[in-house]
Amino acid sequence: LGGFEQGFQYIQEFTGFFTPGIVVIFMLGMFWPRASQAGALTGAILSVVLSGVFWWLQSTGAFTMPFMNRVGVVFIASLLAAIVVSFIAPQKATTLPISFAGVSYKTTAGFNIAALGVVVFLIAVYSLWW
Repeated sequence: LGGFEQGFQYIQEFTGFFTPGIVVIFMLGMFWPRASQAGALTGAILSVVLSGVFWWLQSTGAFTMPFMNRVGVVFIASLLAAIVVSFIAPQKATTLPISFAGVSYKTTAGFNIAALGVVVFLIAVYSLWW
């Protein structure tokens, strides 16, 4: 932590290594049916490696880029790599491993009352100390 001005900057710096890859996996998994496991793994690995390269270049003074711009560049590179690899190594067709046909999402009255209590408590805390 000694090389950083504050703890939050340290946390931001290193969560920026993983966040672009996680968002790529989530976005492709949720919104693109052709996404493959190989593409997701490629995006995640490239996110960490590319962030590490940018971090190392910045620490040597050879290259500087604002934190948010770097995360954006890493996200776009990871997204493109995941898409390309998903086209090269497509996922084999499978059926859904889990059936949701018999699942009920109904909650009990006690749960609903407790959830309402939590929401009211949070509203009170935020209104009091915000």
